[in-house]
Amino acid sequence: MSTTSATAADGGLRESIAGALVRPDAQRFVAYRWEREPDVIALYFGADWCGPCHAFVPELKRVHAALRQAGADTEVVYVSLDESEREMRRYMRSQAMPWPAIDYRRLPALPAIRALGGVAPPNLVLVDREGNVLASGWQGRRYAGLAPVLQSWVEQVRAAKGR
Repeated sequence: MSTTSATAADGGLRESIAGALVRPDAQRFVAYRWEREPDVIALYFGADWCGPCHAFVPELKRVHAALRQAGADTEVVYVSLDESEREMRRYMRSQAMPWPAIDYRRLPALPAIRALGGVAPPNLVLVDREGNVLASGWQGRRYAGLAPVLQSWVEQVRAAKGR
């Protein structure tokens, strides 16, 4: 898969992500802030109603954990394509997602993030510190799949470690 270098049109993709983060607590979502923003953000677009999404999350968790254990400065952010905040919470809880999410209520006002989701879930999009898209499962309207994005993520980490 070729790596793309598209930057969000508004130039503030990373700021939009960081400013809209939440984590679930016992009854609701609460605002979340990184202590320090990661070098690479992996935006995971999924939904509770999506069978392939449920199948992908264990692999995403495994790769993310391995990269973090290897010292990678990277984080996953979940972007829900569910139809309600309740469904989003249920999916995050059922999959025991250990990462933050984009606030479901704010997503309609974040077109640069929504545009990265592709035609249908699941999708994974890697975003560097400058807001450049490094890899995506969707190449326009063609679905390249998630395995090439996971491979690109591992390669990005290896390249960063080699500097």
